[in-house]
Amino acid sequence: MQLRANDSCAGDRARRLVLTAAAVLGLAAASASAQAPEPSIRGWVSFEGKAPAPELADVSSDPKCAEAHPKGIERAPIDVSGGGLANVFVWVKSGVTAPPAAPTEPVVLDQRGCEFQPHIVVLRTSQPLEMRNSDDALHNIHPKPAANREFNIGQALRGMSAARAFEHPEVMIPVICDIHPWMRAYVAVVDHPYFAVTGADGTYAISGLPPGKYEVEAWHETLGTQSRTVTVKASGPVWADFAYRP
Repeated sequence: MQLRANDSCAGDRARRLVLTAAAVLGLAAASASAQAPEPSIRGWVSFEGKAPAPELADVSSDPKCAEAHPKGIERAPIDVSGGGLANVFVWVKSGVTAPPAAPTEPVVLDQRGCEFQPHIVVLRTSQPLEMRNSDDALHNIHPKPAANREFNIGQALRGMSAARAFEHPEVMIPVICDIHPWMRAYVAVVDHPYFAVTGADGTYAISGLPPGKYEVEAWHETLGTQSRTVTVKASGPVWADFAYRP
């Protein structure tokens, strides 16, 4: 009987610990939620119709890349999941006044697995872009801007990095690797923080906008741009959806 009583007490203590931990986690989640800014604009970018099959890039020209990807690298410029379109840059194109100062911490563009990661990088004017090589392979970063100064940086060793900044807003700047023609990324340079890139499900959220009327633009690398005008109110987020077709 004493053994059963001890077991019961131990079980009660374990249940109390679990409940206490759950309560602490719940309070932490509620606190984080309370601190997170309420989105000013929410939306869903969809693709209507059947998306084209992904492309398969031949990487056999570089033994290091071929070792990492013996079957090649699959690329899906039109990346659709459940009707949602990924990798769409959504930003407030006009209507912003007195934006906050740009952050000084860099935005990272990595070369990992013989690909640029992430595919779309967004930074503020004069904010540093840190370019890293995480591969044991020779890469180079070659942006092709129209409004900013062009540069071309080679990185021969893993762990190498370099930083540059863009002085003028520009959407979009294609970035290539002259050594590996399948590698491509895009850099957006904007003069305010009101932007987002859609996730795998096509959704996005932009926070921090004061009430007012704004032009919102969606940009996709192969499907082009769409825009619409929205009115942001203090009462809650406004919805701005975009629909692309083949």
